[in-house]
Amino acid sequence: MHVYACGVAVVHVEEHQQVGSLTELAVWRYRSYPTNRSWAGQRLARLLEQHRADEPAGVSPDPEYVLSVYELREHAWSGPGLATALQLLTTPSVLVNRQDPTAAVPLGEGVEEAKFHDGWSHSEALAFDGGASHGVAGWSGIAYHPQPNERALTMSQILALELDVQALWALSSHILHTIEDGRDPVMPERYGWRFLRGAYVRLTTARPTESAQHRVMREAILATSELPDRLRAAQEALRESNP
Repeated sequence: MHVYACGVAVVHVEEHQQVGSLTELAVWRYRSYPTNRSWAGQRLARLLEQHRADEPAGVSPDPEYVLSVYELREHAWSGPGLATALQLLTTPSVLVNRQDPTAAVPLGEGVEEAKFHDGWSHSEALAFDGGASHGVAGWSGIAYHPQPNERALTMSQILALELDVQALWALSSHILHTIEDGRDPVMPERYGWRFLRGAYVRLTTARPTESAQHRVMREAILATSELPDRLRAAQEALRESNP
């Protein structure tokens, strides 16, 4: 669990799966979604009870989002099949029927095969690479296949960026939801609009030592998460409420 001083907690759950099809993985992902949220909320509630003596009894945090990062280690696809597989990993919703959120089922027989036959890609997912390794970023997931014979991005690099992105996404979401509820957002001065302005600059500005692969990954993740726009909106809201 990564707890940020601005008041956000991000839970990182690592799981290893070996599946026979991407549809099987997609079904697992959606069935595990509510379980992961419930587990994270219960775990955070217990930690608050242990370490926050002033916290009211019975507080039940409600984690609002689950983002998946997939590292594709082994596969049997060749040529354009790998690109389609990364697209489907990033946007598995196209393979499952989610009418019942608690019991996701495969969308239908032959759906996955048809996606591979047509070379499917999602219009809002962005591919990124920088060498022989390839990745795809989307609204709810990231997929990356590192080639062992080159200097690929590490999962630590991908996760470090995503942890910061998700934390700032949650913070800006809290501020914007407060406005939607008809209330003025209030944050400690240390984490007010200047903090969000600094976070925006750090996320969107390339560093001299940043590799090309890291840059294209960062740009793809920021574009598909819509975080820069959310940060600007939250920054303006805080500036109006707390000039």
